[in-house]
Amino acid sequence: MTPLGHVGCVVLYCVLCLVMPTLLRGEFTLAYVREYSLFICVCTQDLVVCSVINSSECDCADHPLSMPQQQQTHGPGMVHFKRLTVWYTSPLNVARLLNNSEVRHLALIKCDLASSDLPLFDHFAVRRLERLSVSYPFWRPGQSHDVFLGRDMGALHHEEARIAVIHAAVLSGTDRLKTYTVKTEVDSKGMMSFPNVLMSNDGLPEMASMFVTFVY
Repeated sequence: MTPLGHVGCVVLYCVLCLVMPTLLRGEFTLAYVREYSLFICVCTQDLVVCSVINSSECDCADHPLSMPQQQQTHGPGMVHFKRLTVWYTSPLNVARLLNNSEVRHLALIKCDLASSDLPLFDHFAVRRLERLSVSYPFWRPGQSHDVFLGRDMGALHHEEARIAVIHAAVLSGTDRLKTYTVKTEVDSKGMMSFPNVLMSNDGLPEMASMFVTFVY
């Protein structure tokens, strides 16, 4: 190997040593939802569940409490993420934050033992949801519900028209997570076959077939 080639290899090795930790350290988005506060954070490493969030590990933005509280039941969703982890102590604000949102992989983690009041509406809808994880580390440590939505119907994970309707009781705690999926269509008015589902029709394609999974 020529001296120039050797120097080039050394330089390349040094660059990789600097870059690889950043490439391997995947960022993830965390929402911490409490009764009187809401933080949306981008974190660079795994955190101890429901722990104090360190500014050296996460970049957080404090959102006004009115953000989830004033969310309209049929209004557009406020969050759009491929992956989202939610720590919460307020099921009410979680349901309002997530209703009509778009999340592919969603993790819900209850960070207290309190039996919180359920939201006024008994369910919320999440669009394009493929995987849902639910855990209650202070109530049932070590137990986690992890489901792939639509698998029972053979739904493709890249299916665009996919909606999960999650019962609010899931947020307060359940021993067993149950799901069932149906395939339906949206008519020319943007309506589905479930008139009681509190969901915005904005952006639903006309006459599209879609999978609707009920989680309870």
